[in-house]
Amino acid sequence: MKNVWVGIAVLLAAFSAFGGVQYDFMQRSQSEIETIPSNELTGRAIIDGDRSRVDFISSNNSYPVGAYVISTNGSRTLTYVDPLMKSYTEVNAAAVAAAIGTSNIKVANLKSDVVKLDDHPVIAGISTDHYHMTISYDMTVTIRSKALSQSVRTEVDKWTTVALGDVSETFLSNSGVHTGNPEIDQLIALETTKIKGLPLKEVTKTTLRNLEGALPNSQLKLSEVRTMIRELVITSIKQVKPDPSVFSVPLNYKKTSGEPTKAQQTQVTILSFDPGSN
Repeated sequence: MKNVWVGIAVLLAAFSAFGGVQYDFMQRSQSEIETIPSNELTGRAIIDGDRSRVDFISSNNSYPVGAYVISTNGSRTLTYVDPLMKSYTEVNAAAVAAAIGTSNIKVANLKSDVVKLDDHPVIAGISTDHYHMTISYDMTVTIRSKALSQSVRTEVDKWTTVALGDVSETFLSNSGVHTGNPEIDQLIALETTKIKGLPLKEVTKTTLRNLEGALPNSQLKLSEVRTMIRELVITSIKQVKPDPSVFSVPLNYKKTSGEPTKAQQTQVTILSFDPGSN
């Protein structure tokens, strides 16, 4: 569930202190995690202060051609717009976060380490700093009085820049969206604030190791080890003065109620920088 809102948050809010930016990006993932499909996509994002928009240009997952996501309040509320159906759906990210905080999730044995490496490759015309980060922890979820546990190890290589402003605040602190669960919020803070600067490239490998044999009241065995590798690259970036209309929904579009469609959920999930969170 955290993928639904953290993914957009990290992708967009890295620019929250530096408005008027447009960038193109490519993301691909290979996944053995049931809830996160393997995917490849390209897109374009525009950030202007608390306003943001992400257009999905291509993807090998099915979703409406030309669909996009906008926000005007630092991603506290995400609006999914489907031009083909002339409709839109609003999702309250703060409410999603609160629901996660009240769930029976426990995090233990949290460890993290960051090393700055010597290479400084130029990405999208900007020199970058290379960091390698590792995060490991045990996560336990209680389902029907049965505690299911897994160990998680995430290795992240980030190539970042502060040329567009030193990013000292992330979406989670700027927007005020927190789960209310201190253990989960600490984990999110590590993943999003440990390395400063905008990531122009990021490669993440997450390994989940099952510590249980089966689901409660089920003979179905759980996979012992599952992995996911995700790469995101910003291919071009520039300063812009966007027209305010790009952050609004056309007046003739119809608002739909309830949860986003499966396609809309996929669009957000595949943007996540946190593939180990389910």
